[in-house]
Amino acid sequence: MVLCLNWAPGADHAALYHARAEGWFAEAELATEIRPGGGSGDALARLEAGECDAAIADHAAVVAARASGREPVGILTVFADSPLAFFSVRPGQVETLADLAGRRIAADPRELARRLWPLLLNRNALADLEVQWLDIPNNAKVEALASGAADVAASTFYHHAREFEQAFGERLSVLHWRDHGVNPYANVVAVRESVTHEDPSLPGRLAEVVQRAQVACTRDPAPCLEALLVANPHLDRDTEAARWRLAVPLMTPRRLSGGIMGAFQPDRPEATCDSPGASCTNRFLSPTHRMP
Repeated sequence: MVLCLNWAPGADHAALYHARAEGWFAEAELATEIRPGGGSGDALARLEAGECDAAIADHAAVVAARASGREPVGILTVFADSPLAFFSVRPGQVETLADLAGRRIAADPRELARRLWPLLLNRNALADLEVQWLDIPNNAKVEALASGAADVAASTFYHHAREFEQAFGERLSVLHWRDHGVNPYANVVAVRESVTHEDPSLPGRLAEVVQRAQVACTRDPAPCLEALLVANPHLDRDTEAARWRLAVPLMTPRRLSGGIMGAFQPDRPEATCDSPGASCTNRFLSPTHRMP
């Protein structure tokens, strides 16, 4: 089985490397090659082309792919909560959504935060709130805040929080979208929907292994990070440990403690699963593996 990642290997993929190192994929008769990727769109394009049997991708990209006529479907969540956030620096930090009024927000023109901005305003009765969007790529946002070129930085990916923490320390202020009514699923494991009908054992075996590994890694991250580093010796141990700390609350939110690992929640408007044409399904998950 070929598994395409959404990006270069990192802490959020540690469970996959741990499962491979422990032989859990092999036990499930899934000899697994893990391939780095160039973004969710790239991973899903390779999934569609048959270059991989499963892919890690942002759920928003899965939804977009289905809207364009392609067939990926999420079979479990890697991140049950969204990393979407606004970063600002004290003094003058943003503490509430209303504080964003008139602020200059650094964001890539294509990123999810800008696409979901109207939804965030509507869900918080702030439809008249106006901001100034600055077209600034992810790798220039820290400098934009530090220099005063921007008042706020939008963040879509969990690992960027580490860069802001390093740059600003205790001066950093974070406003999480999930605390304000917008909490789309982030990374998911996706397969082609046709596979779920032609070979339903494959997504079931894959889901069970990933569930097992994610539970194990949230309980004891040390062997998981070690497996990641052994397979990718160019990575920095301290950086990946810090990124893991940021990833865990997204993988296993406290409010979901005891729930099935990787399950899409039926009452969340962000993803209604198992309906015709849905972008996700829970039917391949094992109820044995529960969130700590």
